[in-house]
Amino acid sequence: MNRLVSSAGARRLASSSSSSAFLRQLGWKQQSTVAAASAMRQLSTATATYDQSVDAFPSIVIGPDRSIEPQGPFAEAQAQFLDPDPDAVEELRQGLLKTNMGIVAHYYMDVELQGILQALKASDPRLESRIGIADSLKMGELAVSMCKDDGVDSVICLGVDFMSESVQAILKKNDVHVPVYRASAKSIGCSLAESAEGEAYRAWLQTESESTENPSLHVIYINTSLETKATSSSIVPTITCTSSNVLQTLLQASHQIPNLNILYGPDTYMGENLQRLLDTILEHGWSDEKIASELHAGHTQASIAELRKNLKVFPQGNCIVHHMFGSQVVQTVKEQYDDCYMTAHLEVPGEMFDIAMERSLEDRGVVGSTSDILGFITRKVQESAKANKVERLRFVLGTEAGMVTSIVQSVQNILQQTGNRSEAEIIFPVSSDAVMSTDGDSTTDLAVVPGVSGGEGCSTAGGCATCPFMKMNSLDALQDIVNMVDNGDSLRLKAHLPPDRLSGKQISGIDAMDLGSEAILYMRHLMTSKELSADLVKHIVSKER
Repeated sequence: MNRLVSSAGARRLASSSSSSAFLRQLGWKQQSTVAAASAMRQLSTATATYDQSVDAFPSIVIGPDRSIEPQGPFAEAQAQFLDPDPDAVEELRQGLLKTNMGIVAHYYMDVELQGILQALKASDPRLESRIGIADSLKMGELAVSMCKDDGVDSVICLGVDFMSESVQAILKKNDVHVPVYRASAKSIGCSLAESAEGEAYRAWLQTESESTENPSLHVIYINTSLETKATSSSIVPTITCTSSNVLQTLLQASHQIPNLNILYGPDTYMGENLQRLLDTILEHGWSDEKIASELHAGHTQASIAELRKNLKVFPQGNCIVHHMFGSQVVQTVKEQYDDCYMTAHLEVPGEMFDIAMERSLEDRGVVGSTSDILGFITRKVQESAKANKVERLRFVLGTEAGMVTSIVQSVQNILQQTGNRSEAEIIFPVSSDAVMSTDGDSTTDLAVVPGVSGGEGCSTAGGCATCPFMKMNSLDALQDIVNMVDNGDSLRLKAHLPPDRLSGKQISGIDAMDLGSEAILYMRHLMTSKELSADLVKHIVSKER
């Protein structure tokens, strides 16, 4: 297989369960679902910014004997890379072992790269724990592990800039001092992270924290830069969260500190979806006993109402990928895919979230993080195989299409280990033609690749399921980094280091790097101890350090 050159795509708490798992545990009754969904739809503000009309979505069918059947050009382009070029795999294998490097990559990485990385892990036992594909938080933990346990001398971070920043910071906090390299010498941005880097976000924090006499806590999504975390921490006490632990963070913080004013940002959709969850609990009159036993032992109906009243959400922050799951895509899901399991990341617009949450009440869907989505699909396939069923399980993937690589690997492993003959169909809620042409690119015989021909990374033909920023990480760029390390090209490698906007700087007399890492450490304490640290509580209540 010919490699896709980088220029073709370059334009483009351990203490918690996912919100869908929490919904299933709550044992909601179906009669409450319709009313809840209706109320939630009234709150939804998501609209498509272009014509998303489409009758059928592209999909990939994962079958027995490791078979892959793509349906539609978009899916064909995804599937093309699931069986990677063995020469490319071998070249990287030799290079990584020679240079003693490790790789951490995000689930949203381009399918071509993920296919290569999965093959690399399987190609040599020495590489199995030196290559990790995970969400933003886990990437840092994997980097620490491969440095301490496997002794790697450097780490390549395949993601956007805030991820490499975070990986580097977590390594340093664990007393691991090795270089972290980005795939591109250019800035690899993120629309969501950038929405918190302007004056508007700082002004919002200042205004909301000063609007009440009550103590305030800023809960910031991990998908932001260290500079944003540092600046935010200088304005108001701040703790990081992930899409997996955000709900438990809100519940625990509001339990430990009554009348706490909570500022959530910058992801507007996620914040509004959390408000929806709390609204639904209150609207359906959960008793204090039910709340205490099934949601949080320290909460009552009155305290949940207080939390909902005090939860403020930044109104101007969105991921451009999740933003594009607009009304027409949602309508197609409702009309054509009612029999499917529905998955949705917490960042998606309200209408998409509503469908997945409604189906999660019957265990026919999941809302949560990328790990939650992968876990749900894996569980459903395992259940089918254990019951010796032969069926096609259909899943609508309401998040970035890049994570299909991890899904394919998980499903194939289950079918192979059990000998089951079932199939899993992964459906991409975009137009079948949401691709970009490579006509005129003599380096590849691929007619189309997942993505777009221009703009922000979304096809005017109907939807967006790939991140243009993530696609700045290419196979060629990865090989180039390995070659540069092998050749000792320190001058060129310097441009691939994570952004360094905080070193040597102070904010309010505090080291900026320490301030930027503080919110992450607060989160890690919550994940391990199940409560806010004494230092954070003191900071919140006294409003002083």
